[in-house]
Amino acid sequence: MATRIEGRIGDHYQLSAVLGRGAMGTVYAAKDLRTGKRVALKALHVRGFLDPRDPDVLRFEQEARIAGSLASEHIAQVFDIERDPETEAPFLVMELLRGEDLQSLLDRVGPLSVDVALRIAAQAARGLAAAHAAGVVHRDVKPGNLYLARQHGGEIVVKVLDFGIAKIRRLPVDLSAGAGLTAPQASMTATGQLLGSPLYMSPEQVDGAKGLDARSDVFSLAVTLYAMLAGRPPHADVKSFPMLLTRISTTPMPRIRAAAPWVSPEVEALLDHAAQLDREARFPNAAGLLDAIEPLLPAGAALREELLVGCGGNSGP
Repeated sequence: MATRIEGRIGDHYQLSAVLGRGAMGTVYAAKDLRTGKRVALKALHVRGFLDPRDPDVLRFEQEARIAGSLASEHIAQVFDIERDPETEAPFLVMELLRGEDLQSLLDRVGPLSVDVALRIAAQAARGLAAAHAAGVVHRDVKPGNLYLARQHGGEIVVKVLDFGIAKIRRLPVDLSAGAGLTAPQASMTATGQLLGSPLYMSPEQVDGAKGLDARSDVFSLAVTLYAMLAGRPPHADVKSFPMLLTRISTTPMPRIRAAAPWVSPEVEALLDHAAQLDREARFPNAAGLLDAIEPLLPAGAALREELLVGCGGNSGP
């Protein structure tokens, strides 16, 4: 629930509410006093003297350049990056979304029906496909970074959030170097750093493999789909962090029909393909995964608010 506040950032933004807080920053609802437009501001936490070379600062600014370079209905828009004139801390100016993230929905209602879970996965895959086509690997796909944005009339659009730890593999060919916000050519994440959410990490992320690519996001989205169907990710029972990392890197993801027997063999086969330990055996990117999901959705991937209910543990497509 948003917390009402009053205040300003600089001369241009009137704050109205705190929408969320995380390890790196706080997200506010605000009004752009120049245009009257309602926006979201993601402000970096300031810890004393702000070093522009601080990895958090670099990662935060990278998120703006990445998200600003990607055109997709299924990626949260970043309009600009500015700095607080008082603290010099950067903040992102983003589209203001109404709704909740997927993790909040799962916490509230439990497992989803197969049809709804596939619709959410398909929309998320569309956003990731746009990122992959631009040479961007998200690296932290999980329910908390998939936002179920409510539109007018009850429609739900899935938006991929938080490209803050994403890795750039190449500069998009259709973006000029001076055209607004563009993606940097170099990665801000060092090989060997464990960045991401462990329960949803790919084996190659855990192992610190070089050349992390789109297939890592495919694996993480498959784990997210498993969590939507089973109500929790596949290795949620592991309590030891080292044991969790070992399990992810050496043990195949459990068959979904063992946890959710109402899931069809076709969906189980899709999950098995997407979550192979050997990335060479997975779908090559999110577009490939989307191509496999769409035949399982004869009515399409559109979502409405009334569909976002728990399945009660026995619902198929």
